Amino acid sequence: MKRTALALVFLAAAPALAANRPPCGTIGALEITSLTRTKATAFLRSVLPAAPDGSKILFEGKIELAGTMLPVGPKVTALVQHAEGRHEVVLLAEMELAKVPAELLGRLHAAALDFTFEGNLRSSSSSAPMPVCAAGVLRVGSNDVRSTGPLGQDFARFGGARLGGVSLSETQGEATVVLYNPFTFALDVKDLVYEIRAGDRRVAAGERHGLRIHPGRENSIDLPVAAANADLAAVLVGAAASGGRVEGRLVATISVKVGKDQVMTLPLNLPGTIQVGR
Repeated sequence: MKRTALALVFLAAAPALAANRPPCGTIGALEITSLTRTKATAFLRSVLPAAPDGSKILFEGKIELAGTMLPVGPKVTALVQHAEGRHEVVLLAEMELAKVPAELLGRLHAAALDFTFEGNLRSSSSSAPMPVCAAGVLRVGSNDVRSTGPLGQDFARFGGARLGGVSLSETQGEATVVLYNPFTFALDVKDLVYEIRAGDRRVAAGERHGLRIHPGRENSIDLPVAAANADLAAVLVGAAASGGRVEGRLVATISVKVGKDQVMTLPLNLPGTIQVGR
C-alpha cells in the first residue's frame, strides 16, 4: 500500500520535475589540444539553447564519457559565442590520466564516444547559475574527434631492430618497442602488427598477440622479425658505409581491447635504427 502511494506521488510530481529540467543541447566535437604522460587537455564543443551573457564563463558540474564521470573540474572554463537562437559553448577540459577510472575501459565503444555534461554555467556578471545539459555521440576516425597536432610521442618509442640470423632466403632478428601506460589499470592488446621500414622500403614484418601493457610504467616488448634477403639488398648497400647501421622506422597498429568484445586500433610510426650483420 505504501509503495502504491509513493508511486502515485512520483507520477503526480513527474510533469513538474520535467518542467524544471532545462532543455539539453548537443555535443558536436572533441578537439584534443595536448596529451602528455600525465595530463590530457581538450575542447568539448557544444551548442546550447541558452547560455549566460559574456564570452568567458565557468561550468560547474559533471562531464561523462560512456556513462562514466571523468576526473575534470570541479570548475571548467567555458567559452561562449552567442548567436540568434543558438549559443556555441566550448568547455576547456583538463584531465589527469592517473585519475581515469578503470570502469571506463569496459564501457568504451570502439567506433564512437558517447559524451554528456550536466551542471551550471555561471558568468561573473550574474550571481544566478544557469542549469545546462548536453549530449552527443562522436564518431572515432571522423572530424568529430580530432587533434591540433601529432599526439602520442610520449607513449611509445622504437628501440631499434637487429638483424643477424642469416639463412639462404631470409635474415631473422628482433626489434623492440617501448609502450608507456599512464593509467592505474592494465591495457590488454589483442594484436600488434608491425613493419620495419628503411625509407619507403619494407625490410621486415611480424606480429604479436595477447599482450598486457602494465599500468603506470614503461613496457618493453620484443618483436621478432624476418626479412627476406631480397628486401635487405638495398639496405645493405647503405649499411656497409655506416658500420651496418641505417635509419629506419617502426610502422604498426595496436588493437587494444575495450568494451565487450571490441578493439580500438591505434597507429604507430616511430623512428629508430636498424642494425644489420651483428
